[in-house]
Amino acid sequence: MRIGNISLAHGLTLAPMEEHTSLPFRLICKQQGASLVCSERIDAKDVAERDKRAIKLLSTTSAERPAVGQISGNDAAQIGEAARVIEELGFSMVDLNFECPIRRLVGRGEGGALMGQPQRIAELVAAAQQAVSIPVTVKLRTGPKAGEDTAVETAQRVEQAGGAAVVLHARSVEQAYLGGPDWQHVTRVKEAVSIPVLGSGGVRTPQDAISFLESSGADGVAIGRGCLGNPWIFQQARTLLFGSREIVEPSPAERGKVLLALVEHEFEFYSAHLAQKRLARTACYFAKFLPDFAEFKKEIHAIKNLAQFRTLVREWFRPVAR
Repeated sequence: MRIGNISLAHGLTLAPMEEHTSLPFRLICKQQGASLVCSERIDAKDVAERDKRAIKLLSTTSAERPAVGQISGNDAAQIGEAARVIEELGFSMVDLNFECPIRRLVGRGEGGALMGQPQRIAELVAAAQQAVSIPVTVKLRTGPKAGEDTAVETAQRVEQAGGAAVVLHARSVEQAYLGGPDWQHVTRVKEAVSIPVLGSGGVRTPQDAISFLESSGADGVAIGRGCLGNPWIFQQARTLLFGSREIVEPSPAERGKVLLALVEHEFEFYSAHLAQKRLARTACYFAKFLPDFAEFKKEIHAIKNLAQFRTLVREWFRPVAR
């Protein structure tokens, strides 16, 4: 698959997730087989103004490329300037988020609020496309709410404005993350445009990813919550995609090794204080397969520093039973 001038080995990609798809996590997903990784959503205003926190969250390295920097906004000048910053930072593409259902974002007329304004989305895509030489992609929803399906028209306008690809979350903005996605919406968008179309929503297993690709006809799938604590989903889905039916599950020792690498990088990337606040949630995603998960949850909340966490990982993720 090609998105603009960027060639991808396959269509199994990492979806953007706020507070999750940081540089440390993206590098893990890239190592585990994701063909394309995406930053979390950052306000275009903050990026355009080169806010210190925004630039930190848009850290990138050559090891993760091709990689996408994602922004949201409703001001063409800010979108254009933010896109320029993302290109300067070294990202391979810039993605515009028109799907986020978070109330504070929708209340500002950004994110999912724009799914009712296809022409405005096209104008913002054009502003970004004119500002950079890298591909501009978009993340959309099916529409504002059930029965108001604007994705096809929006995708067509995005293509006309110079957009290089569409990622469609197969739920409405109003639906947020509740209920099952309707992948037929992805099929309809794919049939309506000639640029690549990827889909997301409801992919929890490698089998889900393959079922989505086969049933929707999409060019790729952006995997979100299904990879939290399970970055191996990319390699497993790739195994199925290229003909093998045998999936190798990581051993407890391998899970512990990857979890520890992720957490150690987060302590380097964030301040120790912030990394500590994220620790329990991150560790529980990786530990949810443990037979004594409830006990693990109690112990992880008592951890006060990285040294204690290393000891906990050695105790719980040994290859032999605890």
